[in-house]
Amino acid sequence: MRLRWAILLLPLAVVLPAQDAPVNALPNGGFELVEPNAAGKSVPRTWDVATRGDGRVEAVPRHPGGHCLRLSAEKGAARVFYDGIPVADSATWTLTFEIRGNGKVWARVSSRDGGAWRKLLDQSVDGTSEWVSHRFSMTPGETATTLRLELASSDDVSLDNVLLGHAGLPALDLPPLRKLESDQDTLLLLDFEEDLDPFQYFLKGEVKRVPKGRFGAALHQGAGAYVATSAEDFLDPQAGTIELWVKLLVPGGERVSRPFVSVPGMRGLSLTRDQYGHISFSLNRHWGVGVRVWADGYARKWQPGVWRHVAACWDHELTQLWVDGRLLGSAPAKNLPDTLGPELRIGAPGMVIDDLRISRTVRYRVPLRPPKRVD
Repeated sequence: MRLRWAILLLPLAVVLPAQDAPVNALPNGGFELVEPNAAGKSVPRTWDVATRGDGRVEAVPRHPGGHCLRLSAEKGAARVFYDGIPVADSATWTLTFEIRGNGKVWARVSSRDGGAWRKLLDQSVDGTSEWVSHRFSMTPGETATTLRLELASSDDVSLDNVLLGHAGLPALDLPPLRKLESDQDTLLLLDFEEDLDPFQYFLKGEVKRVPKGRFGAALHQGAGAYVATSAEDFLDPQAGTIELWVKLLVPGGERVSRPFVSVPGMRGLSLTRDQYGHISFSLNRHWGVGVRVWADGYARKWQPGVWRHVAACWDHELTQLWVDGRLLGSAPAKNLPDTLGPELRIGAPGMVIDDLRISRTVRYRVPLRPPKRVD
């Protein structure tokens, strides 16, 4: 009898496999990346901020070394939102966040379907005196291409640890949390711990190594600075990744173009913040643009003195551009140049750069939904 009961009970002891944790599509869900706005208040990077009336959005300390986000208003509203999150399939997405405070937070998620917005989530939650976590699930339609997340309040609440994602997303680890390393796909890695070799690099104007960069030393470029080397040795026009940390010493909206990395000429390449405050990456073929990805006015409100991570990847399928881990744009790769010009320019006057790495392969890729076939 005991044996029979053991046989009957045994299946009940089988442990089901745990579901994989979702990967966050938001690079700054914990609001640890902050920057000053024009009024000197700390605001979260990668998020878009909007206020009405007396609404305020500010990143404030939550614990030593960490931040949360305060949304407050008495006769207005405050909101943060995140646009352009790519959708590659019909996987179910998870939204989680923590809230504390007096009042409500509205959480809204919409998908872009066939040229129109479709509401996936429109839910309010109440704050309390303690931090409370909330979780929601939603499934985009078969034609959805991007998601938009909005968190808003007309009261006084704090938010933290926002996650929007699913288990199938790639974990990009952007921006990097530590100094980059060289591997078999690295063509150039400059950490500026030593002075540049004047026999390998052309140096002109105010160019100096400074001890306090993003990770260790960095390269400061002042008036008349020009740093260049051979493009042939360090760039593959058919595929690659360019990434670096850059600290502009001028406002992001000033009317002067400042390339971070470039190859001048008709077979050129440019990763730049231009005179209109746009961030862009382009590859040129015989003076014509072969492929270009950009974000209109993204840098226009940048304040000087903030370290930012910029990355661009390209191959024969896709070109993508990131700042601080936020995907700013994607474009199909068409008419890539067979060769590039001879000169690789590194930086420009009015900036400090650190941890520049150029690779022969695509290191970061966010998949997109394939275009719908037309029979």
